[in-house]
Order: sequence, then C-alpha cells, then structure tokens
Amino acid sequence: MRNENRMFIHDRQQNYTVKYYIKRLLLPFLDMLYESVLRIKKNRSGIKKKYKVSICAIFKNEAKYLNEWITYHLLIGVDHFYLYNNNSNDDFKNVLASYIDNGIVELIEWPMIPGQFPAYEHCFVNRRGETQWISFLDIDEFICPLYETNINDWLKNYSHYPSIAIYWKMFGTSGLLQEDVNKLVIEQYTVCWEKLDDVSKVLFNTDFEVANYTNHHFMEGKLKVLGFSMTIPPVNEFKKFIKYEIHRAGFKSPKDSTIQINHYWSKSYRSMEEKFSRGDVNNHDRDLNLFYWHEHKNKSSDFKIWRYLIQLKVNLKKLP
Repeated sequence: MRNENRMFIHDRQQNYTVKYYIKRLLLPFLDMLYESVLRIKKNRSGIKKKYKVSICAIFKNEAKYLNEWITYHLLIGVDHFYLYNNNSNDDFKNVLASYIDNGIVELIEWPMIPGQFPAYEHCFVNRRGETQWISFLDIDEFICPLYETNINDWLKNYSHYPSIAIYWKMFGTSGLLQEDVNKLVIEQYTVCWEKLDDVSKVLFNTDFEVANYTNHHFMEGKLKVLGFSMTIPPVNEFKKFIKYEIHRAGFKSPKDSTIQINHYWSKSYRSMEEKFSRGDVNNHDRDLNLFYWHEHKNKSSDFKIWRYLIQLKVNLKKLP
C-alpha cells in the first residue's frame, strides 16, 4: 500500500496487487482504442455556441469570496457563470448584481438539499446549447494555467475529447489562524502539497452526452458507435485516459504539468471551522482529523498563480 508516487499524492492509498498491474498493462491499449474512436467519430456539432468556456457552481454563504473567484476566472478566459444559490443568507445578491446586469452571471435559486448533483444535471441539460465547454467547480477552486495565460489557448490541444481532467493542487492554512480580509485568497495561501492530488475536476465538451452526473470529479462522455452507446473516460492533461481509478503521467514529473486547479480547501484555521460548522451543499461530514491529514501534507510553496495577481487586483478595483 502506497500513499504517493512520482507525480501524485493519493487521497486513498493505492493497493499495488497483481490485479492492479494487469489493469495497468491494459491501459495503453485502451488509450489507442479511445483515441481511434474519437478521431473517427467526430462529435462536433458544427454550431458556434454563445460561450466558449463556462463554469457551473453551487454555493452557500460564500459571498465574501465571489468577487475574487469570478474576476479571476474572467481574467483567464472564462466567459460565463451559472451560479446556483443553495439557501445562502449572506450578501451574495449585492455582490453578484453587477455581474448579472452585465450578462456574466446567471443566478439560479436552488433550495434543494442535497442539491449539488441535481444542480449540475439541470445546468448541463438546460444550458449545454449555450457553451462549448463547461466545468463544475466550487468557489474555493481556481483553474490555473501554468504557461498559457488563457484557458482557450490551452484547450486547443484537447478539442476532440469529451472531458479533460485537471488535477487539484491542495493548499492549506499557510499557518494562518485568521484570514486577512484585506488580502485575496490567492495572495494569502501559498503553502501546499508537494505534488498534485490525484483528484480532479473536468472541463466537459457539451457536444457529448454526460454518462453520469453523480461524480463531478470524473465526468465521462458518451457517444454512439455503430448503433451502440460507448462511454469515454476523461483524459488528463498528459492525454492518458483515466480508467480503473489509475492516474498516469508517462515519464512526466510535476514540473511538466501545464495546468492545475488550486484548491484552497481549508483557508485559515478559523475559516475551516466556519466551513465545517455550516456544512456544505452535499451534506458531507468533516472533522479535525481530516483537516490535519490535509494540513500535514503541506510541505511546499506554489506561487504560480501570482503571475495573475497584479492584474486581478487592478481588475477588482474597476468593479462598479
């Protein structure tokens, strides 16, 4: 049983049995199969959609983080946001008002409990005709291209895939008991895991059907081949399909990654307490043991997202 390898830290320990290695040997052949099917069976609709990249998110009492999160993603090329309010009682309406007025945000009231996966399905079914790509993120997740500055430029190499998995880079408290309300999230929290987490979120190509809405970390595509329905798993940034919960990077190392999702999971200690006390939109149980498990893995620093920091601050000051 191992907890990490050259590229990834695993959320769950990996059991390297004979069965695992047999599956691993099958994966290169599955890569070739999926690639061949996708090259032959082009699923592009040919219809130019209103938005190139959109984000769907469901939130609860996170008004103080929304400005930074939306403005940052606009900065890297996201066009539109479908935001599902799940029983918030903070100042989110005032925060979102200008974005709604300018057509950047569509706000959907969503009181359902638990409401996360139904919200994602509702968004995809009803809005897929508007956007070419959609990602289902949380407000503490920031897509961070590491070389390209615009997500659309990064996507050019992945246009024929149904879904692309982008791995988490986990950030902790950076030793802060209390967050500084005068500083941005991406400015305050820089201490992180040394490697990528093997958990991801996907960018999904809406020309394809979604095979299953109940795992937003692993949304598979679906297409018709010779009259049969075929499920295509997500491909990661290294163009390796993720099957059998096995994550591969070839001979790559973390320094070869071109994109990550900065996951500011806990923020400060007090922020973590507040987060745990209010619960989340999917009613997950959380406790201090889980927090410390994450926190003890923060043995590195990552400032890559800081290359956007000045522009983000300038753009935030331009808000009405």
